[in-house]
Amino acid sequence: MSEFISTSEAFRLARERASVAAALEDGLLHMAIFDAREAEMSVRETAAALNVPKSTVARHWREGHRCPDVLPIWGSEGAWREAYRAVWAHNPRELADEWVPYEWRDEQNGRIIKRRHRGVARMSTDGSIDMEWNEDGEPRG
Repeated sequence: MSEFISTSEAFRLARERASVAAALEDGLLHMAIFDAREAEMSVRETAAALNVPKSTVARHWREGHRCPDVLPIWGSEGAWREAYRAVWAHNPRELADEWVPYEWRDEQNGRIIKRRHRGVARMSTDGSIDMEWNEDGEPRG
């Protein structure tokens, strides 16, 4: 039985990391393609640089394109932070923004994954922008 406990724990950790990795990979693909467009790279150049098919880049290239988010169902805050640090270790600016966009909660009849809000921007009548949010990334007021 102790072998099963050890193996099941290893499986749980691998599933948690894979879930978070898939969500990060999806978000970073969108980010990379957006950055390539901003840098005026071609679809072909972007596909070659990212080692993905041109059709994948072309699909994401279109203005207003939005894929459904990959939800890290088996993730955790610790796994997200660990993966985030690993993928952004080369960029101190991004590394400094270690925000976890999800909240995971296990309940009796399932698991709840809640998307956290980054903040709220309010445009005032004088044209200035007022940003408000609390420490948990929840909008204030």
